[in-house]
Amino acid sequence: MVGFQGSPYLKSTRVSEGRLRWLNKAEKGSVPVVQLWLDFDRAEFKAKDPVMVVAVSTSMPQYKALYSQAREMADYMLRKMTFEKVGTVRSSAFPPEVLVRETGLATLPECQFYLSRGKHDIILFAGDTSPMDDQYEFAQFLLEEARAMGVGELYSVGARWAENPTAPEAEPQATGFATDAHGVAKLKKNGVKILREEPAPFFASMIVAMAKDAGIRGYKLAVDHGEPSPHTRSVVKLLEILGTMAGFDVDIGDLRAKALPSTPARMSAGSTIYH
Repeated sequence: MVGFQGSPYLKSTRVSEGRLRWLNKAEKGSVPVVQLWLDFDRAEFKAKDPVMVVAVSTSMPQYKALYSQAREMADYMLRKMTFEKVGTVRSSAFPPEVLVRETGLATLPECQFYLSRGKHDIILFAGDTSPMDDQYEFAQFLLEEARAMGVGELYSVGARWAENPTAPEAEPQATGFATDAHGVAKLKKNGVKILREEPAPFFASMIVAMAKDAGIRGYKLAVDHGEPSPHTRSVVKLLEILGTMAGFDVDIGDLRAKALPSTPARMSAGSTIYH
């Protein structure tokens, strides 16, 4: 397996139990060696006209309250839809942290591939965190896997980063962009405000731009940040649009019942933080 367009610096080696280790090495001159460690296991399966949904959020504590919309959406999909776990990946691209689970066991952060059968099979990529380091290399890994699964369209979900926070009580606005004019037209048709002339940093946006070189149509579906956590109204908005565009059904009735306008947080006397 090599990188897109025959890139010479991506090497892969399959080892025992179907696990995969990648070593990214600069092979010319005195360029420093760059390593991306992957511990990856995926079942073999055939998918029917699959669509991939990438829904990962940062695990960094200082950003969780603002930017966890994608993780919350993925968690809801996993509760309400029928999914089978078909793969797990751990990587040095993830933050350098250990997660202590409810059982008291310590693990490294990991993300999973989940498969839901339907008119279009849905492959959901979700888990503990989004990559923090080597984001280009990790995006190439994920797109290689998407291409191997036969994915033709990829939807990456997350918060918009470049705007000022909206008022807590404001109705969430879906925004986005795509890899080609057809994708932009499809977003517009589904009520998504197209972003123009602004930066879109980090993995959730990068993988969309890079999808084109993998022969995959990419969509970024975002919401402005500002709604207090949990981001119930934002998740409702994302699922309404994503279900229509990607072709899956999910019952969001109970989520809608909780999606009431937020009221601005009040600061208690003598306090320096919001409660």
